[in-house]
Amino acid sequence: MKLQNKLFGKLTKVMLVLSVLFISSCGSDDDGTVPAEPFVALPSEVLTTFSGELTYTPASGMGIVAGVQGTATISVSGTNHTISFSDGVPSITGIRFLGSSNGNYASIGTGGSVAGIAIEGNELTIGATIDSNVWAFVPN
Repeated sequence: MKLQNKLFGKLTKVMLVLSVLFISSCGSDDDGTVPAEPFVALPSEVLTTFSGELTYTPASGMGIVAGVQGTATISVSGTNHTISFSDGVPSITGIRFLGSSNGNYASIGTGGSVAGIAIEGNELTIGATIDSNVWAFVPN
């Protein structure tokens, strides 16, 4: 029961981040034009390893990683990014980030996936469901 409560608490944090990303993307400060290439390559200071609480639930239900202190490392090839995890958790590949003038970055899911990935300062937060696999990563 204690593990379920802890997992629920972490998933609640991930849902909060996804909600904030959704609300902030609905701002009324745009002029109606869509940039030709809205995606950016992350700056080198963001291509680093982050520490946090890692949870992964595979679609098969076998090999669940729940609430461990882990790491997530971001790498880049062009404007596509990969996040590699510790503890045998599979990487998330093909991620594209939207940039901002304040140094915060966000990614949204594409192609049937649901993903909220946010980098704010030195903190990485992930909530993603891709092919029925679920990742969560929250800062300590």
